[in-house]
Parts: sequence; C-alpha cells; structure tokens
Amino acid sequence: MTAITQDISTQDTASESSGMNRRGFLVRTLASGGFMVGASLPGLGRHGEALAQSAPTQSPVTAWILIGSDESVTVQVPITEMGQGTMTGLAQIAADELQVDWTRVRGQHAPVDAAHGGRNASAFGRFTGGSLGIRMFSPGIKQAAANARQMLVMAAAAQFGVPASSCTVKAGVVSASVNGVQRSLSYGALAQSAAGMVLGGNTPLDQYPRLYVGTSARRVDIPAKVDGSAKFGTDVFLPGMVFAAVKQCPTLGGTVSSLGSKPTGAIAMVPVGATATRAANGVAVVAATTWDAMRAARSLNVNWALPADAAANDSTAIASRAAWLMDNGPVIVAQDVAGTVGAAQGVINSSYRLPFLAHAALEPLNCTVRYTPASGTAPATCEVWAPTQAPDAVSATTAGLCPAGTQVTVVNTLAGGGFGRKFEQDFIRQAVQVGLACPGKPVKLTWSREQDFTQDQYRPMSLSRIQASASSSGRITSWANRIVTPSIGAQRGKSPAALDGSAVEGAVEMVYGINPLRVEYVRHDTSLPVGYWRSVGLSINTFAVESAIDELAASVGWDPIAFRLQNMADPRMANLLNALKAFSKWGTPSASGRAQGVAIAKGFGSYIGQVAEVSVNASSGAVTVHRVSTVIDCGTAVNPDAIRAQIEGAVAQAMAATLYAQQTFINGVAQVTNYNRYRMVKVKDMPQVDVQIIANGDPVGGVGEPGVPCVAPAIANACARAQGPLNRKRSLPFFPGSTMGGL
Repeated sequence: MTAITQDISTQDTASESSGMNRRGFLVRTLASGGFMVGASLPGLGRHGEALAQSAPTQSPVTAWILIGSDESVTVQVPITEMGQGTMTGLAQIAADELQVDWTRVRGQHAPVDAAHGGRNASAFGRFTGGSLGIRMFSPGIKQAAANARQMLVMAAAAQFGVPASSCTVKAGVVSASVNGVQRSLSYGALAQSAAGMVLGGNTPLDQYPRLYVGTSARRVDIPAKVDGSAKFGTDVFLPGMVFAAVKQCPTLGGTVSSLGSKPTGAIAMVPVGATATRAANGVAVVAATTWDAMRAARSLNVNWALPADAAANDSTAIASRAAWLMDNGPVIVAQDVAGTVGAAQGVINSSYRLPFLAHAALEPLNCTVRYTPASGTAPATCEVWAPTQAPDAVSATTAGLCPAGTQVTVVNTLAGGGFGRKFEQDFIRQAVQVGLACPGKPVKLTWSREQDFTQDQYRPMSLSRIQASASSSGRITSWANRIVTPSIGAQRGKSPAALDGSAVEGAVEMVYGINPLRVEYVRHDTSLPVGYWRSVGLSINTFAVESAIDELAASVGWDPIAFRLQNMADPRMANLLNALKAFSKWGTPSASGRAQGVAIAKGFGSYIGQVAEVSVNASSGAVTVHRVSTVIDCGTAVNPDAIRAQIEGAVAQAMAATLYAQQTFINGVAQVTNYNRYRMVKVKDMPQVDVQIIANGDPVGGVGEPGVPCVAPAIANACARAQGPLNRKRSLPFFPGSTMGGL
C-alpha cells in the first residue's frame, strides 16, 4: 500500500461554505482504485491536555485511512512503532468508526513528506514521546475513519437510490432496503466511487457501538515481526549499498584536531558531527560491510582537541558540585504553598541521589542515506531511512545539510527501542554528512554498541533533599524539597534562568494535600549531554518523593498506605490506592521473610500505583523482587494486553535502573561501554508482574512512561521494611558496579 500512495492525485472534497478547507480533512484517490482520507490533528500539551487548535491551514494532516478496492483497510499512523503497540491502538480506534472486520485492518507508518501533510522543514512536526501516541493522534485517526465511513455510505446510497440515512454498516458492508429488497455493497466495491463524494463537514463520531476499543485485539505489527518481513532501521538494504561506522571523541565535548591516513580497504573517511557552532566531533569510515567499517573506525589514528571543562565532568566532581549547589546554588521556586507549620511528632531530613543513565536500546543508532546530485533539469534528492522518534525533525535536519533545492524524503522505519534516544538528531546529522560525501551510493551508518553507550544523551543525575514533618494524626505538617539536576531544556536553547519543568516533574502538583509546601530547583551546569529518558523527571523525582513519604509515615508510626490516604487530595488517586491495597493483598506478603513497599505517581495523563514484594539476603544483602502488583488508571483502556505488556517491560527496565545500572565519568570519558557493565534484568530475575486496569471511560491516558517511576521507590520502601530504617536505600543503583557475569 505504501508504493501505491506515492502515485496519487489530490482531490479537495471539503466544502468552503462550511468553514472547512483542504487542511480540515482531505481526500485522495489511489492508483489502485481505492481512496484515502486524512484529518487534521489537535494539539496536546505535555501531559495530554487539549490546547487551542490552530486554524485549519496550520494543522498538519498526518493521520490517514486508506480503503482499498481489495477490501483492505490501512491505518497510516504518524507515530513510530517501537513495540509499544500504539499502531495497533490507533488501528482499533479507526476500526470502530469504520465498523470493519479486524482481519482486514493493517497498520503502517505514514509517509513523511509534504504530499501526505507533514509539516514543513521550519516546524517541529510529529514525534513519538511523552506517552502521547494515542492521546495525540487518536482524534485525527478517529475523524478520518468516520469521514471515510460516511463517504462510503454516501457512495452506496447513490448507487441504491436511497437517502444515506437509510443505510446501515456492518463488517465493512453497507446495506439498505431498496423497494423491499435488501441490497449490500462492500467497502472495496465502493472505494473508487466513494472518493468522489463531497462532505459538508466532519462526520459526527461514535455513531456505532465499539467493537475493538477495550479489547486485546491482535497486534497489527506482530505478523511481520514473526515472519521476518518487518523492517527496522538495521534491516534497510539497497542495491549498491556501502556501510559506515563512526569513531567519536571519547571525551564528551571534544572535537577532531587532526587525523591520520585512511585505513586500508576503506572507501572513504568523513569528519562528522560538525554544526554551525562546533567542529566535527567524530570521523566516519565507509567500507564494504558494517563489520569492516567498525574495525577500520577502531583503528583510526585521531588527535582530539579536548574541552576545557573535561576535568569537571568527572563523577566525583559532579557529585561534589551538586552537594555544594544544594546549599549555595541559585534557587528557582517551582511551587510555593504558604502556610503555618503545625505541631510535628515526626521529622525527616533526607537526601536522595540518582545517577546518569544510558538509554541502552537494543537496536543501536543507525540511519541510511542516499544522496543523488542534481542532473540536468532533475533536482538533487536525499532519501533517509531511520528508526526515529521525530521524523519531521529528521526531514528538517536533512534539508538543513543538503544543497538548497534538494528534495528530501524520509522513511520512518520500525524501531527496536528508543526510550527518548531516537528523538535526537546527532546520528541523523552524521549519516547525512556521510551520504553527501558519497553521492550516488546508499550509505548505512551504524553506531557500535560502545559508541551508543559512551556518546549518549543521558538521563540527568539528580540530588534531591526533602525536609518534612508530620503529626501523630498522620497529617503532613510541612514539606520542603530542593532538587539539583542538569537542565535538559537549557541544553536545547531554553533560557537558563527559566524553570525546567522536566527537572521538577513529579515533585510539583502532587496528589497530596500539603500546606505549607515549597519545591525549589537548582540547575547543575554540567556540560555532559543530557536528554529525555523514559518518563523523564517523573522517573527521578518519584523516587525521592515516595521514599520520603514512607520515611515520614514511619516517623509517626503510620502504615504507608493509610498515611498516603490520610494526606490524599485527589479522589481519583484515592480510589486507585484503595484498589491497589486490595489487589496486592497489602499487609500479607505471600511468604515469610518477604516485605512489601508501595509507591504512587500521577503523570502523562494517567494514575498508577505499585506494590513490590521483596526479600533481602541476610548475608550478602542481595535483593530479590518476587512480585510487582500494579494498578493503573489510564482512562479508556484501548488495548488491555498492550497496557499489561508496557507495564511488564517498564518493570524490567526500572528494576535494572534501581538495582544495577548507571553511567559514570572520569574527566569527561564515559566508563560504561557495553551491557557487560550495564546489567539488565535477566529472565531469572524477573518478578511476577500482576496488572489491574481501571477503565473509567475518561480520555485516554499515557501508558509507556507511567510504568517506570514507582518501581524504584516501591522496592526501596520494601527493603526498608525488610531490613529496618537504618538500612534505607537513598541512592540508586543499590548495587553499583554490577556486571552481567562476563556476558
């Protein structure tokens, strides 16, 4: 179906008199005889709140429904499928509006070009992150499907000679009684004529019962992954392809000073990573195979110009600087609830530390580029294949590097994990620079695992101090939280003086009713590159907040869940916490020697709570997590099985970050270079993960990120109950220096 959509004619079917235009919804005819319908998408804030929609001429039409004459229904989604199941969820939403048989439904990435409504190079465009996939794009998908259904009904009504209102739809067939005779036509038979129908405005939604939303429908991406036909970035192979690997300055921030001769057997050697404000930070080697390119890159003799602050980018120095900033740094107030401190029986003054983390996605960074120079009247072209979370940004990056007038095409492949790393543009920039240096040849650039670990955009380290008090009645009487962490936003051009919302996410606007309360942010000015890691600030601050809540409960002798409910100001969270108490069998661990710990969080449009059941080896101190009980309230649960799978994956990733994983630095050089020292959770380590979903009919909430933040504090709280408060874990990971056992 993708090839067909490249050969289409554009037909604007919107009625100008109704206030709609071609950017409100759009119809195109397929060369195969089918048709496609697109609809504009509303904007959403970071956590899914609807923003004022732009004028239709400014809204991108990136959601498409393709109705084929072969009875197929293809949902083109503007997000990147990374295994999270968003492609399936959006297809379920479309299938409900279309009332089609699920076996006919397919999913694919929407093409990234102007012909399919992508934003122009000056705009940010579509992206996959913030657990926004279904929340952001379901309105457009839903509307496009409803419009397509109505056009099919109109086409059938015209052929039957009856009003459209007299037609019914079931399983992709439009039926009506004509002079007492029941007549029916399938979508495939109607597709070509439906393309000529003119709608006066958007079709009303939810006119038919739900068939698929709320069910664990078969994943649309799984069959291709099982039979091997699925195309990830690393699966892109083109005739005449050559392969590239890169060697970058081991000291982060360093640049190329000089380099030796081209390695034997190498096709080309290209300085890469240069920007308008920085010299090249690496050298790519092009060879006949990826393995040849990686070996040649390792053998390169490069002299590096090191940054002046290299010595400051040392883990020990960074920790010392954070401690100094905690008491002396300039403070930005993130939230201030003024009040009078009440009488306190319990007081805590605790600091919580979290390390830098690598993204460690299983599929390393890669990108394929084919640049063809202009010839005669034919313009230059640049084609890019990439597993990216930001395809429109890739288009803009490519256009900014290519000669003026170059026609840019981006193909968004499946991605083998991203977690925020494949949102970045550094590996895209390098691949395009190599492609421009090898005109006429497709070049696939693949980072080695070592480059992936040592040249990351890391989750920021954090030092958080919480000073709080509580009364014997279980009420929190004061709360002060100061957070010291680098600013992701400042590294991306945000004013250094402004509050970075990511830095305080999870520490402000909590579900607890606390007065007085003060949350402060101190920016840590390390130049180590930081970026968005799954659940961003919520994965950092929930550890500190929920650990402190437990410590405060213990200081006044209250049960951890009872204490949370006593201070709860959010009825939706109170309902979830009560459900979690029952679901986890709180207070009755499943075996002797085990203890339970609880944590809750609100973010990305959802509410979540988790109870970890652990045991601690008395002699070695080793922690075994036996069970993680999760209750999630994500509004409308589109695909329960996908939600459970997301929670299970989040628990595994968050457990690794809790117990083992960290990135450390010596003079700006990352010390962890592969999985052997960045331990993942093994099959034998994986606990039983039980998930209960509260489906309350509210707007869809996020799922990908919310499963991460509660794991660390739930485990820490369980360990403290197992070992006693003197053994509380306030620093992550619990076991630094862990290895994969020589893997």
